[in-house]
Amino acid sequence: MNKPKNLCRVCNSIIQNIFDFGEMPIANNLMLMDNETYIKNEYKYNMKIGVCINCSSLQIINVPKKELMFNDRYAYFASESKFMKNHFTKLGSKLMKLMNKEKDYILEIGCNDGIFLKSFADNNYKHVGIDASENVVEAAKNDKINAICKFFDEKTSLEILHSYGKAKFVVITNTMHHIENCQSVAKGIETLLDEDGILVIEDPYLLDMYKIGSIEQVYAEHNFIWSLHSYKTLFEKYSIKLFDVEHFDTHGGSMRYFFSKKNLKETNIMQKYINLELNNKIFDINTFIKFQKNCKKICKELYNFVVSKSKEGKIIAGYGATAKSATTLNYSNIDQNLISCIYDSTPFKIDKFTPGSHIQIRDAKLLSKDNPDYTILFAWNHKNEIIEKEKKSKTIWVEYIPELKLTYEN
Repeated sequence: MNKPKNLCRVCNSIIQNIFDFGEMPIANNLMLMDNETYIKNEYKYNMKIGVCINCSSLQIINVPKKELMFNDRYAYFASESKFMKNHFTKLGSKLMKLMNKEKDYILEIGCNDGIFLKSFADNNYKHVGIDASENVVEAAKNDKINAICKFFDEKTSLEILHSYGKAKFVVITNTMHHIENCQSVAKGIETLLDEDGILVIEDPYLLDMYKIGSIEQVYAEHNFIWSLHSYKTLFEKYSIKLFDVEHFDTHGGSMRYFFSKKNLKETNIMQKYINLELNNKIFDINTFIKFQKNCKKICKELYNFVVSKSKEGKIIAGYGATAKSATTLNYSNIDQNLISCIYDSTPFKIDKFTPGSHIQIRDAKLLSKDNPDYTILFAWNHKNEIIEKEKKSKTIWVEYIPELKLTYEN
């Protein structure tokens, strides 16, 4: 019997060259304690990814049920990062200048703890935030943000339309790659976006991920990695056209996309990145295979380093119990036997254990007191912010993306 084909959720073409990560936990499902009962009952799934060479979308093949990923135990609170607060405040200021305060409103899909909508609330602009995780929505509400706890889809868009009308802006930051049913989301946006409105999306960028060989952007919650071509393919089905982009260094490389129902002139910067994707062969299966090899190389280098230093009797810790580090730790077979703990400043994470690898998460305030010999920067995308914050520590920082590097900054 022939195996069923895996089809792209963007364009329905066949997914190519499956990269099998094996059994993986859900990246944000932190454990309350490290004991045999919890370990036995810990949910895992077979994580496989592939690429669609028709639209260039990279995606997880079998996505766990969304309720297992987004719930009242969601571990990521975006406002913990001062850098990201500043990043989104700048975007908010830009959009507020384009809004009519009396009649327009802005909708954010995946509002998390309100990091982006906070400035709109503080300045009395009409806004609606929607997120599927109860605990982060509660945090947003406590900050006087108009937030709703629901999964966004076509049905939800009709409910929002009935209550608030059409939106001047729809903003989705670091969320579209979380959503398995991208077609329903796009249809919902078509319903809600005003005829002269703007859709703004920001996500980790496929071309950057390929270049640095970062395995970490891929995990259950990140079941898509997008490019200009893949987003154009999706939204043009719903008469929503991409006309401009902005590139940022955040998260190892992110792209901000601007769409409209109007036939706005495409900018030169957008055309530049369209050509860049073509020149870097994102439709060539060999580009994906090269990425796959780089991922394996990075994980092997990190594992060998940790094992060698452990044998020398060195104390090795981590910094940043990030969701993306769950992929690296589990695929590299690095666990609590090799790493003493991971330091983090998010109160929700402290004293829990990382999924799969079962490494204890300790308060970041203890780093300078503990002073491990080496500290792996799992939150490497916030390197400068972290090293400045932890300048009293005498640890040696370890980076591993795109290659192993030691930093003796402190």
